[in-house]
Amino acid sequence: MNRLIVLLGIGLVFFLFSTLATWYEGAEIVDRPFEWKYSTPFSGSVQKASDISRLDYFVYAVKYKPTFPVVMALSSIYLIITVGYYTLRSKKNVFAIFLSFIAVVLFVLGLKMVSSVTEGAQIISYVLLSCSALCLIAALFQYVRPKVSFLERID
Repeated sequence: MNRLIVLLGIGLVFFLFSTLATWYEGAEIVDRPFEWKYSTPFSGSVQKASDISRLDYFVYAVKYKPTFPVVMALSSIYLIITVGYYTLRSKKNVFAIFLSFIAVVLFVLGLKMVSSVTEGAQIISYVLLSCSALCLIAALFQYVRPKVSFLERID
């Protein structure tokens, strides 16, 4: 249990720090009115800086300053997988299905962003697609490993 607390604590520290840093960097959109039309999907039509939603700060940061959004995405994926592992550790096949589901979700999100014109969104897309591939490989190992060890005992 202590190990879980340490792992989740580290993940939460990274997630919270990167979220605050992303929010701070995304606040730059307030000073760039020419970006309001393209980077404020949550606010809709923006007439003045106070109309901008705080969620649009994240959109702007993803598009133009992707370092902390990447750390935020990686730490959130880490937290989800860690919680899933500790919840499903006695059920290896269910954990493999869980990882496969995460892989599909990350793949769909990555594909949606891959055609973006901004470099930041493309970087996030490649990170999501890479994490999707890693989750799928981990799911395959989770599913195959019990069968391989069973076959080794027979020999």
